Amino acid sequence: MSAQLDLQFVRPEPGQIEEFRRLLSRYGWLTRRQVCEHTGWPERTVRAVAEQMGAEVVRGQKGFKLAADIERDELGVVQQASDAAISQGKRMIRYGIALRNMLHARVG
Repeated sequence: MSAQLDLQFVRPEPGQIEEFRRLLSRYGWLTRRQVCEHTGWPERTVRAVAEQMGAEVVRGQKGFKLAADIERDELGVVQQASDAAISQGKRMIRYGIALRNMLHARVG
């Protein structure tokens, strides 16, 4: 019996991006849970929309906020989010290289 991996790829719609932008513009920092409560979206959709918006949205420990609305006293939070994203990217690259090495070792 073969098991099929059922992945649901979430692709944000333009209307969702605009709705997310309006929410953040109105409320400032919002956690993922708060965005889900306001929109009714599943968490995957919130992550996908925020990711699609790129650096227009700060994604960090405090939640999400439009980069254009960041105050001077919040620059440390942005630095922390930047550091975390870079660190995660490095971990993902190391993992990808390790998988590639394993693949080459098995296949030759």
